[in-house]
Amino acid sequence: MSDLLARVDRALVRLFEAGPTDGSRRRERLARLGACSAISLTGAALVVPNVAPTLASGQPGVGVGLAALGTVVCLGLIAAGALLYRSAFSTPNAVRIAVWNFLGLVVLGGVLLAHGAYRGTPGTMSVADALAAGNVLAISAAAHVIIGVHDARRVRAEQLAHEREKFAVLSRVLRHNLRNDATVLIGQSERLATELDDGALAAVAETLHRRSRDVGDLATKTKAMVEALDRRSTPNARLNAHEVVERALANVGGDDAITTDVPADLWLWADDGAETALTELIENALEHGGERVRITAEADGETVRIGVADDGPGVPADERDVVTGESKITQLNHGSGLGLWVARSVAESAGGRLTFDTEGEWTVVSLVHGRAEAPVEAAGGETDPAPASA
Repeated sequence: MSDLLARVDRALVRLFEAGPTDGSRRRERLARLGACSAISLTGAALVVPNVAPTLASGQPGVGVGLAALGTVVCLGLIAAGALLYRSAFSTPNAVRIAVWNFLGLVVLGGVLLAHGAYRGTPGTMSVADALAAGNVLAISAAAHVIIGVHDARRVRAEQLAHEREKFAVLSRVLRHNLRNDATVLIGQSERLATELDDGALAAVAETLHRRSRDVGDLATKTKAMVEALDRRSTPNARLNAHEVVERALANVGGDDAITTDVPADLWLWADDGAETALTELIENALEHGGERVRITAEADGETVRIGVADDGPGVPADERDVVTGESKITQLNHGSGLGLWVARSVAESAGGRLTFDTEGEWTVVSLVHGRAEAPVEAAGGETDPAPASA
């Protein structure tokens, strides 16, 4: 059964997913329009039997109530078709939902016709019969649209899980190869730099050594991003902002250009990745910023903002827009490094966010997390436990 469903999914994708040609895109648009229109037309057609009691005199109140219920369901079907057309569902999934709607009509419609044949009155229909048929068919169609939506989400979840698995395997292989090759390059280039007497060649060897270390760092940054993207309901903890900053400074080895202004009693909800994210921001400011770097932390209502400011030229607008998601990644517009991406991914995995601001001559990139109250000292010097998440 699963193989059959998989083949159906592949067939839907081949038939109705937009392709690179104008003909493929036109077929995709028509298929989407047809699928969504079919759902809306189902609701419009079933309005007639559902309003039948309101057109006949002397109907009991229960009949009018059932007519109202069926009419509301029909209007919901009409709206569902329009909403589906504008939704984020792919066209193959929109067609899948329309097929479920059609199955709801066929199955229940066939049962109703069979009952009419059994009673020997398939050609005659009273107002009550029309209302019953309209109610049953409308509710069945609506229920099957809901089933179709869940089925489409199931298919998409399976596709995402498969894509994530492939991405994880590819990431591990690339990181392993990058790390191994970078280790070899670092060792050999360092040996060349120490043994070469020629100044020009020694400079080349030093450049090679520096670039090799960058390749090794790239593997490390990629690992941090993958771990952040693959985070699975890891609980946040109450962290001290001052301690997070101190650990991040220790990671970069300290620098005379860095000044800090971080209160000792400021707490936030995050995970251990906050240190990684802040380290990336500091390294980015030292490498691409000006001569001064300033780290501050302050409470802003219900949040805590840890900012890394530098007096350099600032983050280029196109790179900032790509990192924040305001612009799409393209071959020409993708950013110059992974540092800001790592910081954003790690922050968002813990419920935080990355922001960009300008304060006079300073460019400020900040980590924003939920604010936490200072831990209450309990008996025996222990602190109260942190909740499971922020």
